[in-house]
Parts: sequence; structure tokens; C-alpha cells
Amino acid sequence: MPDYGLSVKQMQVLGLTNDAAAYAARLPEVRAESLRAKAFYVGDEVTETKRQVARMAVDTKAPGQSPPDLPSLLLDGRICYIGMPLVPAVTELVISELLWLNYASPDKPIYVYINSTGSQTLQGEAVGFETEATAIMDTMAYIRPDIYTLVIGQAFGNAAMILASGKKGYRYALPNSRIMTCPPRMNRAFGNTSNCMIKANELENSTQTYVDFMSRFTGRDKEEVRRDVGRNRYFTPDQAVEYGIIDKVMQPSDAVVIERRDYEGMLRQSQSQGRGARSGGGAMAGADA
Repeated sequence: MPDYGLSVKQMQVLGLTNDAAAYAARLPEVRAESLRAKAFYVGDEVTETKRQVARMAVDTKAPGQSPPDLPSLLLDGRICYIGMPLVPAVTELVISELLWLNYASPDKPIYVYINSTGSQTLQGEAVGFETEATAIMDTMAYIRPDIYTLVIGQAFGNAAMILASGKKGYRYALPNSRIMTCPPRMNRAFGNTSNCMIKANELENSTQTYVDFMSRFTGRDKEEVRRDVGRNRYFTPDQAVEYGIIDKVMQPSDAVVIERRDYEGMLRQSQSQGRGARSGGGAMAGADA
């Protein structure tokens, strides 16, 4: 009976055979050395590219140190980055970072970088509660470090309010960023008249809170602020300085307002400490022996 569903001639044309001995002869020889872990790392069959990848994976993790990643490096530089709309998950992360930085070094400033549309989308749809921004601002006021704010790209709605809430004299914007003030919004409400009235009153309270904060941060009269936030109002960085939302427009020649750190030196120090700990452990083991 033909194997594989093929006739004898078809198997000959394709170079197949039903001889088990001939098939086994074509299999590669398996040696014990090729099954060891060493063969997969430093054996002759490992390419130089694989060696480089292996070295990179080892070198980027110092003994006793977490693997470097961008969020950790930003947090280590005392930078809190808000790069998404203010939804509950973002608020939780930002508040956690602020509290941690306050615990780690209460006397050093915190840099809040903002690129957010606030609690709304660009189409004006509410994606979060207005209390997301006030929770962040209350935490900023509660902790001891000074808060330096910087807008990168955009700060719309209550994200602009967070921008304006930074320490006076340390509220910045990059040259091509955009700032917009707008009233709090609520998605379409359903239900009976009483429930709709309750939501309308809450929306009015949120608007008044927004006006109060912006009036305090900009130094402008509440009636003027209420008129300005009655609809979307866009600001260039220079206009935002004039209005009082920010204090300065950052230029490429300006010094970066963050704490500089020598990460290469920190890595070498951590590696030397790890080698010292291993050598000390070996000496103790020899003494015990």
C-alpha cells in the first residue's frame, strides 16, 4: 500500500521513501554537547548578533536595580507626565506618583508635563468626571514639593487648569503648544425631570468651580473668566502668558528645568556594589570552609 496517500512513482519523483532506515540516515546527528545551555549562548553556532543581544540584556540590568524603562526614568527625574485624557486610571497613576515623590524627597520640586485634552475629547464628549482634575490639583496643593508645570502639545479644558495651578513663575509652555479653556460638559442625560435637574445643577457647580480656580490662578475677575470660558477659547503660548495661564514660553536655548542625573555613573556604581557584594560573600564562604 502506498504511504502518504501517494503512489510509488509519485514518492520517487518527490524523493520520498518508505524505508525507515534511509529516513533515519538523513536525520542530523544529535550530540550531548548540543543539548547543553552553553551551546545556545556561547557555542560556535551562535551568531554575533545573538551575542550582542545577550550582552545588551545583561548590561542594562545592574545588580540590585530594576530594569530601566521610560516611565521609571521619568519618575526618577521627578517628572510626572500626563499624556492622556483625565480618566480615573490616569488620575490614580498621577496621584500615586505625586505622593511617592513627596515621600521620597519632599524638598525637591516636581515637574508636571501636560499633553492632555482634559476630561473631554476634541469633539467635546465627556470621557471623565470633572473631579479628576480637582483631585490632582488638591494633591498638588497637599504635598510639600513645589509644582512646576509645562505644556507639551496641548492642554485643553481642565488640563489647562492643572497647567495654571503650578507655582507662579514656573508655569511653562513649549513654543508650538496650544492651550484651550472651555466649560465643563456632560454627556446627554436621560431620566425623569428631577434627575435631569440634579445633573444640570451639578454641571453648574462644576462650571463655577472651574471659574473660581481659573480666576485665582490667572488673577482675573470671575465675571471676565466666566465670559471667556462660556465657549471654547484657544490661546497661543504668548497669549496664555498675557492672560496669566502660564509665565514663560520655553525656547530651545533655555535651560531644561529638570534635575540632571548621571545615569551611566549610577549604573557603574550599582555594578561595582554588586561585584563587591559577590566577592565579599565568596570570601565569607572560604573563611567558613
